[in-house]
Amino acid sequence: MFRPILALLSLLLASEVGAQTVVVQPYVQPGDGSTLGESDVKVIAWVTDQTPGEFIVEFRTGDGLWRQAQPERVKLDFAAPVKQRPPADVPTTLDELRRWFDSGSAPATPVEPEQHYYKYAATLTDLPFDSTISYRVKLGGSLVREGSFRTRASRQQTIRFVAVGDLAQGTEQQNRVAFQMWKAQPDFLVALGDIVYSSGRVSEYARYFWKTYNNVAVPSPKTGAPLMQTMPIYPVLGNHDVDARIDEKPDALGVFYFFHGPLNGPGLGSWNVPLGKNGEAAAAFRKNVGTSYPGLGVYSFDSGAAHFLVLDSNAPGSSMSARLLAWIQKDLSSTTQPWKFVCFHAPSFHTSPHHYEQQKMRLLEPIFAANGVDVVFSGHVHNYQRTKPLRFTPMPPVRDKRGRVNGNFELDATFDGVTDTTPEGVIHIVSGGGGAALYNSKDFAATVAQLERENVGNWVPFTAKFIADRHSFSLVELSPERFTLRQISLDGDEVDRFTITKPAR
Repeated sequence: MFRPILALLSLLLASEVGAQTVVVQPYVQPGDGSTLGESDVKVIAWVTDQTPGEFIVEFRTGDGLWRQAQPERVKLDFAAPVKQRPPADVPTTLDELRRWFDSGSAPATPVEPEQHYYKYAATLTDLPFDSTISYRVKLGGSLVREGSFRTRASRQQTIRFVAVGDLAQGTEQQNRVAFQMWKAQPDFLVALGDIVYSSGRVSEYARYFWKTYNNVAVPSPKTGAPLMQTMPIYPVLGNHDVDARIDEKPDALGVFYFFHGPLNGPGLGSWNVPLGKNGEAAAAFRKNVGTSYPGLGVYSFDSGAAHFLVLDSNAPGSSMSARLLAWIQKDLSSTTQPWKFVCFHAPSFHTSPHHYEQQKMRLLEPIFAANGVDVVFSGHVHNYQRTKPLRFTPMPPVRDKRGRVNGNFELDATFDGVTDTTPEGVIHIVSGGGGAALYNSKDFAATVAQLERENVGNWVPFTAKFIADRHSFSLVELSPERFTLRQISLDGDEVDRFTITKPAR
């Protein structure tokens, strides 16, 4: 109830220290790098209060000379939510909060304040692949933050990445998971949606996100870790990331303000997050987020021997439009990478009552199978699940009255990822245990019986592994010939492992 007031107090106290307050410490983003062309690109971003500052970003490769990148600055002003009706004595700005503390009075009903920031972003270009890049951000003569990151790996190199969703809900568990991810030292993270709860607003990032994954001085299970100081995050849009609408919550759709990803998607279409009926608010939003909207909805990128395709499972039924399907087909068929991974939020196949009937993405299975997709990663269901390798062919009606997609299954029952490492079909991973409250099926057998009884022919025994009693994340080691996934718990324990192998190409 008092969190908005405490957030204001924190900003007020910070502003007393100096003229410039860095609200979000500098962090690394992937930038508009998709194929493995001549060089890589990254973005260094950060957020401050609205005291102007002359920042400088410097970067270098190895022992090379320091180069400079000029940051761009965007002014962000978010009014208080339009449906609030604050009483006269409730502070909604920093000045009112200051007077409130000076007077010793207390408001009857705390409400959310306005928010005012500067967002900075500097693009680092012409970065060699397979390299460690050092960077530092300076304000005047003072060092704000320094760090290093790895550029994307060329095709013959081994990479290590993390995939996990359903992250920042302000829980103790999200800090423990973040600490374990930091210990694993991956090259990058694919955030499988629902990055922040409960509706993806800028204020919720301030409340739940930055203090776990970025603004962390000393990594620990209690505090989280500064993952973003050294590790790019590729965002996948989850339902909670786009729940709020800018018509009512001016700071909605925070993901588009803070993340900078590849821009090779199909552009504007019916598959994009709707921006509401307020044309003025929509125009201001698009101006402030730039190319991130609609860029972050659908895109792809290469790293090491893998091709990653990111899709938005939240869009309405028209997201299966002919134009989008043609783009997906072209993207998957044109890549020459030996491994192909698809990432979206709501899983097509899982064994949980939660969200079971949200099966729209099953319609894409024939495209995935025809184009050699190896693994599909999802979140949304707050646990860990792994399917047997499967092929699925949708059958009419395309979707029934409950939203389910029925069809024919082919399951590879011999693949175990240990002795048999050559699957016949696509493996689907649900890795939704990043920090939000678990969907804990205490009796797996009873859940299976319920799903079989209520979904005859729609659910089949495709689940090979099910871990619902602890938070965890997926850690993948990938070379051109070998994929190994280890599921790591918030205590650092390995709760699943399997391997896929391919002949050298």
